[in-house]
Amino acid sequence: MKHTESGTSESQAKHRLVLKSGVAVLAAAGLLSTFPVMAQEAPATPAADVPEQATVTVTGVRRAAQTAQKIKKDADNVIDSIVADDIGKFPDTNVAETLARVTGVQVRRDGGEANTVLIRGLPGIATLLNGREMFTTTGRYTKLADVPSTMLQRVDVYKSQSADLPEGGIAGVIDVRTNRPFDFKGFTAVVNGGATNNSLAKRTDPNVSGMISNRWKTDIGEFGALVGVSYLRNHYTEERVFNTKPIDKSWLLPKLTGPDLVGLESIKGDRRRSSANYALQWKPNSDVELYAEGLTSHYLNNFETDFFVGLPWWGPGDQMSATKIPGTDQLQTLNSHNVNTIMSTQANRASTVTQQHAIGGRWNAAPGLRLSSEIARTLSDYDWQNPILDTITNVPNATVNTNVGGSSYVAYGGMNLNDPTKYTLSQLFDRYGHDQGSSTDWRADGTYTIPDEGVFKDFGFGVRAAKRTAASIKSFEGSVPAPAGILASSLPGMNCTAQMQNNWGTTAWYTPCASYLISNTADVRKAVTGSSSAKAIDPGSFFSNEEKNYALYGKAHLGWETAGIPFDGTVGMRVTKTDSNLLGNSQNNGAYVLTSKTSSDTAYLPSANFKASLRDDVIARFSLTKTLTRPDFAQLNPGTAYINPNGTTVLATASGGNPELKPFTARNYDASLEYYFSSTGMASFALFRHEFKGYIMNKVVKETFNGVTFDTTRPFNTDDGYLQGAEVSYRTFFDKLPGWLGGFGVEANATFTQGETSTSSNPDLSGKPFAGMSKWSYNVVGLYEKYGVSARLAYNWRSKFTDVYNDGGPGLDLIASPMSSLDGSLGYKINENTSITLTGANLLNFKHTDYWNSRALYPRDTRKYDRSVGLFLNWKI
Repeated sequence: MKHTESGTSESQAKHRLVLKSGVAVLAAAGLLSTFPVMAQEAPATPAADVPEQATVTVTGVRRAAQTAQKIKKDADNVIDSIVADDIGKFPDTNVAETLARVTGVQVRRDGGEANTVLIRGLPGIATLLNGREMFTTTGRYTKLADVPSTMLQRVDVYKSQSADLPEGGIAGVIDVRTNRPFDFKGFTAVVNGGATNNSLAKRTDPNVSGMISNRWKTDIGEFGALVGVSYLRNHYTEERVFNTKPIDKSWLLPKLTGPDLVGLESIKGDRRRSSANYALQWKPNSDVELYAEGLTSHYLNNFETDFFVGLPWWGPGDQMSATKIPGTDQLQTLNSHNVNTIMSTQANRASTVTQQHAIGGRWNAAPGLRLSSEIARTLSDYDWQNPILDTITNVPNATVNTNVGGSSYVAYGGMNLNDPTKYTLSQLFDRYGHDQGSSTDWRADGTYTIPDEGVFKDFGFGVRAAKRTAASIKSFEGSVPAPAGILASSLPGMNCTAQMQNNWGTTAWYTPCASYLISNTADVRKAVTGSSSAKAIDPGSFFSNEEKNYALYGKAHLGWETAGIPFDGTVGMRVTKTDSNLLGNSQNNGAYVLTSKTSSDTAYLPSANFKASLRDDVIARFSLTKTLTRPDFAQLNPGTAYINPNGTTVLATASGGNPELKPFTARNYDASLEYYFSSTGMASFALFRHEFKGYIMNKVVKETFNGVTFDTTRPFNTDDGYLQGAEVSYRTFFDKLPGWLGGFGVEANATFTQGETSTSSNPDLSGKPFAGMSKWSYNVVGLYEKYGVSARLAYNWRSKFTDVYNDGGPGLDLIASPMSSLDGSLGYKINENTSITLTGANLLNFKHTDYWNSRALYPRDTRKYDRSVGLFLNWKI
């Protein structure tokens, strides 16, 4: 629901003034977020708490900091914002990358960019677009990695809930804001063009965007129109060397354990992000405004993973020799001869199209009474193909070392590994699927401001009704073996070579061409199975859900003074009811039976957010809220998808949902102290605690199907849990330094988190920290802006975390090592309309590693990513 302003008349006026003069100017950088010049040209707006004679010219980075700081200071909730110029000065390719620099936000990177986003260590996030719910296909939230940064005006991260915010974000709410034409004084046009080069991919790709906006005064009121487009392409490369989990190998040496596979992965991809947005506004008079706006985004990712699957044990035992890591029974080195070896290509084509359109209006219906209403339609589709083809050969010599400084080493030789005539077809995994989601969402909101000066300042109220659908289906899992003796070279156009730039032993090998697997899948099926028909759809993977949600809320804004200290706050209640009808296929005596399950739940979510102005520049906050997150639709699926074992590279595994899952809730406490010592300088300290009921986690259980025992992963509700921690942040600009030194500034923030769950149904997970949560994370940013030069250098770091519990077997947890990234930008303002910017990402060439319990004994992956350099020209009128 629409977030409404509240506060005294004076504070509201100040708030509107700042947003009008600050955000409206910055908004030009919203769709073209790498356009620093637009914010730099804004006139200075002295902050209310800074004497006129002490002010400095506020442009560019300072304007962005001032606007974000003002949003945080005036907000009723605990909130952090990052506005357009902040985003534009970094080489971000998506919103997830942008959020990595927000206090308390942790991200996970794969394929050289951020994707998974956590707030204070938790994944339960509600995502909004201009205040309304946004999602991707069957998910509860939109994949922020799919959203280009170039579409943004700003991003708000709500860490405490209020009654007017949609429920669903137990960790917080992320609201992505775009532009409207009334944000600008008149005609505005922006073009941003450039290119980025990735070091491992050795490709240079375009990144272009544009926006045009105007407003007109007519006899029937004022009109505004805006349209923007964005296109980004990104060829990327990631290289990995890996071990699999330790298993018993005592048949070679007494008490010996070691990985079954030691291999290499070459990952190459081509990401394309395109988006378009529009906004129309009509203000027939000073009391009425109508609008229509929409966004369409398309994320296409064509990528491949070329595996060198080293099977050093898959040869004559009398031709092997091994050593152990000193003082242990774990394998160090293995030399083998005449080893059967698999080369596997996983081809992927993933396409996501998401669009949202909304119409609405605002009306000052009477003195003090403001009403608004809006209806929105969201559609999202995800199509994917993932054919996997394995080929096999016999390699004369193989040498592996499971741990060389935390990485493994895989050296195979004695033959030309690039010769396709040495390989025969082994097996085909024919995988594909489709997800879709839609919603129709109506809401109406109102605020009544009380004219009398009393404790109650205004009342807010609203209703919401939404209908949401989600459906998913995919093919059967598992492989189909190829007839013996079919040469890989017999399929023309399928012969490619995988190249590794990092020397982890073997640097090149033959691999099936991913483009051929995607474009000529029928020919590959024919060669392997004798039929060009696609693998059948798996009824066990199917689910379809229709969900109807109704909500109403009321909140009151209060203000009073005690002992000379002004207090301000909101208290409210949100009541939400959800009726759900789930369809899926369950197993009954080996047959699939369509199963329907209906459910209904009603939740009461109180919230209270208070702040005390201890001084004009010091604010203390406290909030107490209750939040709720519903299970993902896939987690409710009663069906099960099975992967049958093939005796070599595939184990008997399965995954399914749990239709008995319940929504989980949290009682949240937040307290902070904020010191605003200038319009662009602040320091803050915050404490938080979440207390959970029914947090959802996964567990692996043994289930038998068709006489085969499968390790089956299913979600379940835990009992109780908590997460607590602290945040500290600081920002300043050294304006009082003489000359060119006055252009420097610094930002820094750090977060500490600690938490665990308890569960009687899976006691080995009780008392353990949340998977994916780092205990520590921090950001340090150096800033410079003066004489037309604008520069940033940002370092992001998070401590190690447990990725998967019991991943390598009971008691063997998969742990990710600390992660870091150094990114930067350097810009120069050529004239009033033009600037040029040089960007860099992963400047320290970060190396990702993970391991089971001990990196010295059981390393798993070592990964290297691209280092990126971009050059952009920015122009506007």
